[in-house]
Amino acid sequence: MDTPVGTEGDEFRGLQIVNVVASGVLGAGEIDTDVLGAELSVEKTVLPGRVYLKPEEQSPVAMVFRSGSYTVAGASSWGEVLDIVRWLFETLSSIDVGINRDEMLESVSLKYLVVTGDFNSSLNLAAVVVSLGMEQSEYEPEQFPAVIHNPEDIDCTVLLFSNGKVTITGVHNVQDAFDVFEHIENVLTDGALI
Repeated sequence: MDTPVGTEGDEFRGLQIVNVVASGVLGAGEIDTDVLGAELSVEKTVLPGRVYLKPEEQSPVAMVFRSGSYTVAGASSWGEVLDIVRWLFETLSSIDVGINRDEMLESVSLKYLVVTGDFNSSLNLAAVVVSLGMEQSEYEPEQFPAVIHNPEDIDCTVLLFSNGKVTITGVHNVQDAFDVFEHIENVLTDGALI
């Protein structure tokens, strides 16, 4: 089944979705987050202007903001995002926060994905940055242990590590992540780097 993420599950052509970030509105106007934090009995962290809520320790987090918007982070699939949005509705409804379920569900939209992959080969990062183009890539090993690459055609950031692991962040669907991964793999294969 197709979703805003591009796939129903958390895996796509060998890539793993490790974080789906989405946001929406509660349909209640401005929220007093201090009162909200005091009244809820779920796992939470209250900070000025926002409350972080989790149904369980290892679950995605729902962030509720004073403005009446929310963000979900840490989900591994679109289905998990929707589960957290439903949980958030039930949790806030249990303390009579005047939220609108339909508006919550209709407003939820994908912000970006974080996807990981593996070339299954060690990488010479100095050679990788040259192959990918120094205009779109940087490598400062004293600062960060990976090549930071910004592809020309897709707005995202790619981190390439010497052990062959790859993290792609900022894409809006898994097909874009796969296209970026495949392009880099082809460039590195053509340059005999993997």
